[in-house]
Amino acid sequence: MTKLFPAAAILAIGLLTTAAFAAGGTSTSSNPAPSATTSVPKRPVVLLKKKTVVAKKVEQASTTTDLWAAKFGDLGPAYLAAVNLAQSAKYEDAIKAFNGLNKPDDPRVLNWIGFSLRKMGKVDEAMPYYDKALSKAPDFTPAHEYLGEAYLQMKDVAKAKDQLALIEKLCANRACEEYKDLSEAIAKTVL
Repeated sequence: MTKLFPAAAILAIGLLTTAAFAAGGTSTSSNPAPSATTSVPKRPVVLLKKKTVVAKKVEQASTTTDLWAAKFGDLGPAYLAAVNLAQSAKYEDAIKAFNGLNKPDDPRVLNWIGFSLRKMGKVDEAMPYYDKALSKAPDFTPAHEYLGEAYLQMKDVAKAKDQLALIEKLCANRACEEYKDLSEAIAKTVL
């Protein structure tokens, strides 16, 4: 699995390496360390242009977070790190990270804990988290999507389709991401 390094971290590593080398850091070459009067050319910082699957998911979570942050408040980088854990299938770590946010009534946190439990095969334990998330925010389409997926795991296609219909009403169309994802999941299950 590829680890993600934010651009700031890559830049910092590049600057630290350059600074350490300029300060007389050792090198494997036979050239002596530069003196205080010798200028050391800066190494260019290279950023990866191709995004990994995890990077794309974190970016999507960040965009979704921005949409709901206006309504529920910004949870910051710790939340995005917890989402990354959940989407990287590190469910136990994700649950710990979400609980560490100390936001037990935030629908986003509740939804992701439910997601993590469901992915661990603990669908019955996940259901109360989805229910609580939706009691706090009945229009929170991500919880409707994941609740629908939980119903699919329980082999209850009718209830999953009910969640899909709710998402369609809340989105006012079929173009929102949650509708597309649950619709695809239902189609795969029915086939």
